Amino acid sequence: MRSPARCSTPSSTAATQIDKATGDTQYDPLGALYALLEHETAQTFIDEFAEVPINAGNVVWIATANDARAIPEPLINRMNVYEIPQPDRDGARRIAQSIYAEIRNAHTWGARFPETLGDAPLDALTQASPCGMRRAMLNAFGNARIDGRHRVEAPDIQLDRQSRRKTIGF
Repeated sequence: MRSPARCSTPSSTAATQIDKATGDTQYDPLGALYALLEHETAQTFIDEFAEVPINAGNVVWIATANDARAIPEPLINRMNVYEIPQPDRDGARRIAQSIYAEIRNAHTWGARFPETLGDAPLDALTQASPCGMRRAMLNAFGNARIDGRHRVEAPDIQLDRQSRRKTIGF
């Protein structure tokens, strides 16, 4: 069930990875899936908050996760699990180029940058996840402009090496 995570951007819709869905003591966000993943109960599903009956019996559900072990066993038993390996170097470079182009084309200032990212910045991005690539690329555009350039260079790429950000606490 390993797959690249999708990051939300103004031009795309993203789903939460199912292994990261957490709830509080009052509501389990995965709870509805138990009924929705069974064809018979999905046909007469009633959301507990909206209280609107829907027929979800013909819906094909697709979920992503980085760690299938974090998904409750009763849910895993209702799914087909497909392991997707991490991309090789060339695949990671194609993903990085695609993210570069997407960000570049989404902003008017992007027209000042070349259509393709150079080899050195692409190589610098190959160690990151797609979400990490996106964060690094957004920062790299800014770093290039701070230096007065309209091209991203390898030193502009700063990968977030921390697995979790520190929380702000009081």
